[in-house]
Amino acid sequence: MQKTSELIDNIPLLICTLDLDYKITDINGYFAKATGFNREELIGKSIFKTLVGRTELLETTIASIKSRSDSVSEIDVVVHKKDGVDFPGILGAAAWQEKESGITNIGLAVMESTRLENARTEAEATNKELVRKESLKDEFIAIASHELRTPIQPILGLALLAKKGQISQEEAWDSVLKEARRLTQLANDILDVSRIENGTLKYNFAKSNVSEIIEYVVNALKTSELGREIDFSIITDERARKTYCQLDRQRITQVLMNVIGNAAKFTIKGRVEIMARVDTEKSRYDIIVSDTGGGIPASVLPHMFKKFITRSVGEGEKHGSGLGLFISRAIVTAHNGAIYLYNDDEKRGATFVIRLPFEQPSSQAPAPSD
Repeated sequence: MQKTSELIDNIPLLICTLDLDYKITDINGYFAKATGFNREELIGKSIFKTLVGRTELLETTIASIKSRSDSVSEIDVVVHKKDGVDFPGILGAAAWQEKESGITNIGLAVMESTRLENARTEAEATNKELVRKESLKDEFIAIASHELRTPIQPILGLALLAKKGQISQEEAWDSVLKEARRLTQLANDILDVSRIENGTLKYNFAKSNVSEIIEYVVNALKTSELGREIDFSIITDERARKTYCQLDRQRITQVLMNVIGNAAKFTIKGRVEIMARVDTEKSRYDIIVSDTGGGIPASVLPHMFKKFITRSVGEGEKHGSGLGLFISRAIVTAHNGAIYLYNDDEKRGATFVIRLPFEQPSSQAPAPSD
């Protein structure tokens, strides 16, 4: 019973009981909190000093339920506060007769209209967000399924050709390994996207030298298939080489692999330049990646950090899954940094800028909105 009493006292409804003369006999704690009157100021006072406006309707309504031990609901009222600022409410009332004493009691409960409206608005917004997320989930599954089939089909085709003896075993295995690596990368990207959108992608921040990460990524790309015909250039001043940032080394490596790899991917027999510089006044480390590729089509440029957005090079050949830049932006955002890109008309290519602050306050951050 004590728990029930505490619940009634704190439930966000203005609850009170009246005698047959419409005088307040008791109130719950929220009634006092909402009106600003304490219990002593209200007990024994007419309810019509607290519920103002439409007094005749209220008197008629309460008289009706008192005589018939009935109940009513959803009556618009105005609640008077001690500070003089009134607010609208919706009233429900009931009357009942005690069996032993035969005394008729009247109970009132008022919900603040603004609270009800806010709850309704929040419910509608939540419902819209659920519908939007469900639609995005269905779209993501459909596109991801298509992207997963893309490397699987060549693997099956190559295996069949090798089985029939139409291509050599060595040629088949080289191509199968290439598609298998692509499939593995895509599966990892899809898993990262899922974790980003669920807010479960975790970060392990530690003091790291950014220029060392840049050099590691460039050296790895130089020896890869992407780097065979690309001239990589790293421009790092002494201050940038000596600067350390609090970051997740593995995740920032992933970002640079995506961004620098993306630059190399869309640069045919060209140059990719990586510049690192430090702004000590703003405690910021900038990484600028420029290429001499064909740039990014104007229609695609505003959407490059969304999921499954790809650009074409040469004869319309598509590269990548379109998830790398979405993941990169989420990681940089989690580092309280920024990433953006633009077309460089002078170099006739694209330029990515990654900005990282020196200090990172958190270990996890939500996905950025599109």
